[in-house]
Parts: sequence; structure tokens; C-alpha cells
Amino acid sequence: MNLLNDAWIPVIRRGTPKRVLIRPYEITEGIDVDPFCSIDAKRPDFKSSYLQFLIGIIQTVMTPQDEVEWVRLFCKPPSKEQLFHSMQKDQRYFDLIGDEISFMQEPNLNAGRKPIANLLIESPGENTLEQNTDHFVKRDRVKGMCEACTAASLYTLNANAPAGGAGIRTSLRGGGPLTVAIIPDGYNAAYDTLWHLVWLNVLISKDLERTNCTLSLQDSAAKFPWAGDIRISKEKGTETTAKHIHPFQTYWGMPRRTKLSTSEVTQGTCDVCGTENTMLYQSYESLPYGINYGEGIIHPLSPYYSDKDGLKLPVHPQPGGFTYRHWPLYIMTNSSTNPRPITLQVIDKRLNDLKKMKVVCGIRVKVLGYDMDNMKARCWYESTMPYWLIPEENREELVEFANRLAETANAVAKNTSNAVKESWFDPNSKARGDLSYLENEIWSSTESEYYRQIHVLEEMLCQENNTHQSVFEEWVWYLNRISLQTFDTYAEQVSLDSGKTKSGVPRVVQARNDLIWNNTGKKVREKILGLPAREMNSKKEDR
Repeated sequence: MNLLNDAWIPVIRRGTPKRVLIRPYEITEGIDVDPFCSIDAKRPDFKSSYLQFLIGIIQTVMTPQDEVEWVRLFCKPPSKEQLFHSMQKDQRYFDLIGDEISFMQEPNLNAGRKPIANLLIESPGENTLEQNTDHFVKRDRVKGMCEACTAASLYTLNANAPAGGAGIRTSLRGGGPLTVAIIPDGYNAAYDTLWHLVWLNVLISKDLERTNCTLSLQDSAAKFPWAGDIRISKEKGTETTAKHIHPFQTYWGMPRRTKLSTSEVTQGTCDVCGTENTMLYQSYESLPYGINYGEGIIHPLSPYYSDKDGLKLPVHPQPGGFTYRHWPLYIMTNSSTNPRPITLQVIDKRLNDLKKMKVVCGIRVKVLGYDMDNMKARCWYESTMPYWLIPEENREELVEFANRLAETANAVAKNTSNAVKESWFDPNSKARGDLSYLENEIWSSTESEYYRQIHVLEEMLCQENNTHQSVFEEWVWYLNRISLQTFDTYAEQVSLDSGKTKSGVPRVVQARNDLIWNNTGKKVREKILGLPAREMNSKKEDR
């Protein structure tokens, strides 16, 4: 199988919701009649990898030289013949099993064999199997994978590679990175296609410099690491840094040393996608000390943050997933210390270029990735967030307002969770449990109102109307109302006779009163939102 010349990308057309496999160069086929509109993978991590593969290959073979070319190819997509021609110069690097070069594999690897299921990130590790603790993700679920799923798993593992013991290298963005993809908002059908989804995430030539990588490198191995000698990282000083790689390698990073075993290939049904009567890979070989990507490389699809020394590190998903509290930092800010993805840094210019051509294309942003606990995959998170053009002169002030609203919601969510817990259990109780679902309920219940208030604040800034405190006031009381509704839902089962405070007040009543006090108190009003102190009818102090 050749990943550029053979059909393996699962997609659906807009008018024919039947899953088909296509070649990468066929993504524009029938675009004016019945376009391919989305990827239809059996696993969410594979769906992300197929998209990143397509972005990577289009970026690699036809990077637009300037804004004019980017706009031209957005408005008039290339034919499948043009795409085929563009991809052929690199097709020899994409044989799944090649005579000399195999996609994302190290040739002549002589190592012990591992079951093919180990290419899947959630598969139990050797230590888990030895201790017989694979209680939730069982061993032997996947014994054979078809060529397409094997290729997808190779890409997924290398793009998300978690820690795994001595010499087991993480991905170019660390273990389980957060990926941000720009997607069409769907309101203009002409641009709601797979091609436009991919092209919105493609950078023009000069923007590749933002990766910090070396554009002047021409060696194939600087772009596709499996095309040359693998940079073994067992000794000191063998880190691969931005000076060693071309920007294209950010899409083709390969920290893992693997080679598919062809001697155990069989025929049957793929345990991942269910394809019948197909060739199945059952094992692969692997060694440690693959490419050890160093600091300073910026991946185009990830946001970064700065540590105490000013070093930029990629953001990783955390327990709880993505809520609107992440929207200001990951999606909207132009902060130099915590930069959003390169693609988002430049998308406003591209959208404005389209506007000049009287082309209106709204976008949204998809945020996704694995929440990893070292080598263990805890959860796959995925969320879609809104995006709109903001005048640059107002951006950072709006981001500050958005952060304040989100920080307020965070405080109220924690207050609500604590209040429910206080209503349920005696203060001396040592009851334990995960009540994060209560906080998540606050986030999900208030999301649409949050973005509505952001729009109101944006209009105020555009009109130079400095009355944002009225929005903050409204937000406080709105959050308090939702908080109390959530509390009442979960505390209604608590009897007034279930327990009382030292002053004789039923515990559930005291918990509700405290919740109101904390939701509208000094921390929320004054410290977070900068609002005036509330009028006090009581001598009780904020806690």
C-alpha cells in the first residue's frame, strides 16, 4: 500500500452519507457537485490523525507562496489531477512497506516483536499485563489490523506518543498534545467541504518560519525522518532541535522506532474498522531511543505556554476536558508568552483577504486530544468552539474580559460542588468521591450565555462604550441563578432533619445560604471582576 496512491482515507460525501475510502489526492473530486465533507473514522483519534495527515501532505507538497495563492486555491480548489501531480515527487516516502523506505518506520530494525494492538495508545502496557490489572481496557481486543488502520495507528502513535519508560520518546509536542483545527462553520455550503477544512489549516510559506525550524534544509530526512538514518538519542547531545529539521517535519515527527512485521501477515477481518477479507498485520518490532525532539520547536496546530524560564511548552489536555474557560487562552489571545496555534495567529489575515474578494466563510475551532497520565490514556477529549473576527486594537482587552468571566464561572462551579457536598455529608464525615460532574454541569449550562456576553462586550469596545461593569453584574447574578438551580436539583433529596449546624439551622439550608454568599461575595465581585462591594445586610464576613 502507498498512502498517497491508494485509497485509505475514510470519508463521506454531503449528499451520499455512505462511507468510502479515497486517495489523498481525491479530496476535491466532485467538489462542485457532491463534495466530500467530512472524515468518517471508526476511532476519534484516527479521525484527528487522518485530518492532520491531509493537512501535512497538502502543506508539504503545495505550500502557497503568498496570500494571493492561498486565496486563489481556497476559491478555486485544485483538481485531483493537479493534486496527484503535486504528490508524486514524494510518493516513495509513503509506502507502508517499501523496498528501502517504509512510512514512519526504521528499516533493518532487529528487535523483539510486540502485538499490533500496542500501536494503539490506550492498549495496556507490559507492566499492566504482568500484574494482570487490565481491568477496563482488556488485552487481546485487537489481534489484527488492516493496512489502513495500521497506517493510521502508526501516525497516531507518533503524533501523540506518550512516555513509556527508559528511552521511549514522546511526540514532537510531548505526550498527548492538544491539537486545534480550524473548521468551516457550515453556513456557506460552497466552502463546507473537506478541501476547505484542510486548506484553512495550511500556512503560506513565510508563516512556516514561526515554527522556528530551518526552512533552508533540503535533505528529505529533514522533512521525513524515516527517509534517512534515524537520529538515535541514547547518548547526551543527541536531541533533535529546530535547527535539525524542516518545518514540514512538525507534521511528520517520528519519535518511535518501529517496523511492521511482514512474516506474520494473515487474512481476515480487521479488529478496528471491521473490513472483511483483508490483509492483517499482527505484530511489529520496536526499540527505544528514537528521535528525542528538543525544546523550541513550535507545531502549527498547538497552543503553547511559557514556563518560569520563558521556555515555550505545548499545552496538553487535562482532566475535565475543554470548556469555555479555555477559549480566551487557546483560541483568541495574541499573547507572546502564551501563543495560540500558528494557524490561528494568521487566520484573521486570510479571512480578511477572502472578504476583499467578497468571499464570506465563517469558521469554528475544534479542540481535541488525549488526556495522558504518563503512559496511560485517561480520556480522549474533543470540543468545538466559536470563532469570529475581532479588531486587533480590541483583542487583548476583550481577552481580559473573557478571562474574568471564565474565572468567575470557575469560582461559582467550585462553590456549587462544595455546597452540594456540604448538604450531603456531615462536616466530620470522611466521605470521598469525584464530584467534578457538578462543576461540569455549571460549565455546560452557562456556555451559550458566556459567548452572548462576549459579543456584548465586543460591541461595547467597538463603540468605545466603557460600561462593561453592567455586563459583569449581569454575569454574577446569572451564574448564581444557575448555581442555585443545580444545587436544588442535587440537594432536594436531603431532608431538613438529616443534620443541623451548631446554631440549629438544617445543614442543607446553611449550605444553600453559604452558596449564595460565596457566589456574590468579595472574591467573585471585587477580586475577579473588580466590581464594587455588595451592599451588606449582615455583619457576616466573606469567607
